[in-house]
Parts: sequence; C-alpha cells; structure tokens
Amino acid sequence: MNYQNEYIEIEEIKAETLISQTDIEEENINVVMQGIFSRNYSEDLISITNEKDNTVIELSRDGIFHLLPEGLFFNENQLKKANRPDFDFEKELKELENQKEAILLFFKPFDTKYFKLSLEMEKKLNAVVERGNRIFLDAFWDEPEIETKNEYISKIILLLPFVSHLRGNMALLIDILKNIFSVKKIEIEKKGAFYHRFIIHKEGLSKEEYQSMDKSLIDFFHFFRHWFLPVEMEYDYRIKDYKEPFILGSTLLLDYNTHL
Repeated sequence: MNYQNEYIEIEEIKAETLISQTDIEEENINVVMQGIFSRNYSEDLISITNEKDNTVIELSRDGIFHLLPEGLFFNENQLKKANRPDFDFEKELKELENQKEAILLFFKPFDTKYFKLSLEMEKKLNAVVERGNRIFLDAFWDEPEIETKNEYISKIILLLPFVSHLRGNMALLIDILKNIFSVKKIEIEKKGAFYHRFIIHKEGLSKEEYQSMDKSLIDFFHFFRHWFLPVEMEYDYRIKDYKEPFILGSTLLLDYNTHL
C-alpha cells in the first residue's frame, strides 16, 4: 500500500480494519474502486492520498461499474473499423476512455457510500471487542487485566492479530497512535540508529491531566514496544504543548509547556 508517498507492506489486511484505527475523517473520504483484477498484484488497500480537503482511498475491489455488463455502457464494435472510411482509432479510443471516466465518476458516490457503511460496521465490531473478549486477550498475553486499567492499551489491542504486518511500519503506526491519543500531531526524534523518542503534541492539559496521561503512557509504551516496535529499537516519549504562551499565573508545567 502507498501511504502518503511511502510504501507499506500490509498483505491481506482488510482496508476497513486499518482505516478504523486511524484519524481519517469519515465524511471526507472518497473511494476509488480499481477492480478485483488488481488484487493479483496489490493488497486490498492500494493507497491513501490527500487531495485538497478529501482523503482518496484506492481499493482493489469491484465497484458498481465493474459488476454491470459492459454492453450497458459501450458499443462492442466501437473500436472496430468495419465499413467506416473515416475511422480514427486514436480518436475512438480517447472517446472511449472519456466515457469510462465519466461513468466511474457517476458511480463513485455510490461506491463511497457502500464503503462507509462497511467501515461503520467495522467500527461497531471493534466496539464489541473493546467491551471485553477475554478469550481473545488471554490468547495473546498473560496479563489481560491491564486492559481494564489502561485506556490506550484497550484501543491498540484490537490490532494484535495483524502485528506481524504492522511491526516497524512507523508511518502507519504514527497515524494509529494519533487516533489512540486523540491528537493531530506526533513526531519521532531519532536519538541514534535504534533509539527513538515519541513527541506527543497534546495541548491544554491541566497538571492532573498531564500527570495521569504520563502515568498511563508508561504501561502503554511498554506494551507498544513489545508488540509493535522492532526488537532492537529502544524508545522514550514526551508529552508536549508548544503553543501555551509563557504567562505567569497560567498553568506552567516544566518539560510540558514550559522549557528552560
């Protein structure tokens, strides 16, 4: 899959499963169905790109156009010369391509609507799992009770079945983390070949909220490193608010919104 100009190996993970764990806004999604034929050389989710205010998702699936007979749209002899002395193959081919583009554009909202319904179903299934599938949890780790204590672990645990495909895919993992922490920006500072610092931009936290989140992230990143980071990678993290102005009397927390 091409994700924001970077290729990520995801094999046969369903598109809805991945997108449901990101911060992509559902109302801004536009779906392009490239046909099931492309599944021979591509994953279900081909690419995710940004175009103006929309997120374009390409899928190797049949849309409505691919499922209907071609005879509904095209003349089967359109590219045959037959007895047409003024036949121009290049012109006819260009016209055929324009017709196909217009038909795909017509069906695009319907394909998008169907995908959104499928995505909504995926999110509902995720919610069911989040409420407690004890057998599922016990099959993966020895301390399932952590799920009831840490809100961040309970969200990312849904992706454990796909951990072999996600481990080390930092571009996709960062997008997943933004969704889990409800933030718009997460940066990675490399402190060496195998040492990464996660900078979580979370604005407007009170002292109590900052301390609570910082405490929760200790267990979360321990879990995250164990399952989703390469075994040789070391890490630490920081919660930052760079937008809070330095005004005496306001909530100033050293190493969060105040720096010496």
